[in-house]
Amino acid sequence: MPSGRVLVVDDETNVTSIVEEFFTSLGYDVDVAHDGAAALIRAAAVRPDVVLLDINMPEVSGDQVLDRLRALDPTVPVVMLTGNSDEDLARSFLRRGALDYVGKPFQLTRSSASSPPPSPSAAAERGPDT
Repeated sequence: MPSGRVLVVDDETNVTSIVEEFFTSLGYDVDVAHDGAAALIRAAAVRPDVVLLDINMPEVSGDQVLDRLRALDPTVPVVMLTGNSDEDLARSFLRRGALDYVGKPFQLTRSSASSPPPSPSAAAERGPDT
């Protein structure tokens, strides 16, 4: 039984496929968007419980999506995903309302089958055992 809805936003289809498969296997409903404009449409339509959002995307960037998501629903947790390891950049996203900042590559890990599913952001923080 699904335990929440995750919106995964990344222009790299290999990343979205891995993340989607991982969270689906944990019982989450997962929506995927491959660009910022599609992410905003999906977020308005499905109201996710958490958004995993790539920073560097063409046209509508992750930082623009973050700002618009904050205007749409300031309570939805947003975890920024990026290959950039700039700590000042990370702090700026946290100040703008992101819950966390996870560097790529990250490792997704599954806790024991008898444990309840972790929150989407906690699983991404631990990092893909893909």
